[in-house]
Amino acid sequence: MEIVMIQKKGCMPCKNFAPTIKKYAEDKKIGFKSVQMEDMPENIRPPFYPYFYLRKNNQIIDKWGGVNERKMEAVIKRNLKKTNL
Repeated sequence: MEIVMIQKKGCMPCKNFAPTIKKYAEDKKIGFKSVQMEDMPENIRPPFYPYFYLRKNNQIIDKWGGVNERKMEAVIKRNLKKTNL
């Protein structure tokens, strides 16, 4: 499983939240990758930043946006339960 964080240059919430989600991913032994929005094709850019994709086997299994730590934990825990069944 891997978390992909989409950031925008100059986005302070992105910059401030990146260490939090990176540490959470490390603690849960989940991969983490950060991508700059400016490096993405315009037609697939997310609606706001930061935006997150949770992937497994190169497939997006969930997504969410914003810097809400509770929401992040809920999404990840829900998907960890699904994969451990």
